[in-house]
Amino acid sequence: MINSSVNKQSPSTAELLSELANQSLIIGSLDKLKQFAKEQQQAPELPLYIRCLIGVGAFIASFCFIGFLYVAKFIHLNSELELVVWGILFSSVAIALLKIAGDKLDAKQSFLMQSSFVAMATGKTLFVTGVGIFTDSAWGVTFAALIITLIGYPLYRVSIDRFLSSFVVLASILINILWERELAEIREIAFNIFLSVQLLIAAFLLCYGKVKRYFIPLSYAFAFSIVCSVLTLMATTQFGYGSEKEFIDMAIPSYMLVISLIAVIGWVAGDFFKLKSMPLMLAVLASIILGLLSVPGIILAIILLILGYAKHENVLMIMGALLLPYCLVVFYYNIDITLMQKSILLVLSGLLLLVGHFYLRYQGWDRCKENY
Repeated sequence: MINSSVNKQSPSTAELLSELANQSLIIGSLDKLKQFAKEQQQAPELPLYIRCLIGVGAFIASFCFIGFLYVAKFIHLNSELELVVWGILFSSVAIALLKIAGDKLDAKQSFLMQSSFVAMATGKTLFVTGVGIFTDSAWGVTFAALIITLIGYPLYRVSIDRFLSSFVVLASILINILWERELAEIREIAFNIFLSVQLLIAAFLLCYGKVKRYFIPLSYAFAFSIVCSVLTLMATTQFGYGSEKEFIDMAIPSYMLVISLIAVIGWVAGDFFKLKSMPLMLAVLASIILGLLSVPGIILAIILLILGYAKHENVLMIMGALLLPYCLVVFYYNIDITLMQKSILLVLSGLLLLVGHFYLRYQGWDRCKENY
């Protein structure tokens, strides 16, 4: 967060834009640019790691609170209507507490915010559980989570709640696709369609410049869901029930991610025609080789690193930085060769990367943007 003394010395966004306009450094309507800047601004929030801790704490607290209500016989888990009504009631209380909390950062606001978050987590859990019991279907849980997320996203303006609610919907869809018995004959097709839809929506949310900050939690939810989908696919390609095991080939997801990686490279370059330049042609060639090796996790990690660096999004860079070493270890571990051969392969891979590094520096491609 920015120090208050710095804020007093720094010009406002409107003042900065006006000064740039006076110096003829802005082309177009100044009023539209001010309106766009205003829409992109958001209220200051706590650091990301604190918000994550609050989210985990609220999740635990909500289950403890539900347990208390059950033991005290305020709610009955076998009554679907009662669970839904309690869920709506708690969600309404959470929205009211959020409005009462206001924007002033003090102890009262912090207490009300956390109480509101716990109430919302409790309400959503009760609502989804009630609908799931009533429908007696895993897809009923997904539908309930989707409905309450669509209703709560514009009303409950807390980024961590928006992220978690959106991610829960996507995660429940993934779970249903991978382990629902009725999808046995089309499981691989359903997974590939789900992954492709996620990639398209994430590309729009992360790369389209006119998307408002309002949708940032949703974009992170899609990015994290894609990571979970790929990690689940890498962890085991066997899904199904008992001895009825099915296999999902990693080739098609790898090809989709290769196309995404090439698209991201072209987007970062600013023009897809620049892919004809030598450094970007080498990057595209390396992407195709990774696709042929069917290593979707490594490709996804590179995509996240490029997007995070280009957009100055630390969350995406951290996700990519954590995903890359794990996927490299899994890739080398799963290669069906001897330990000595793996050692030789690792040494050769390291030497190849070092040669590539020095070649990039020799050509000046690591610092001269005009080459692209």
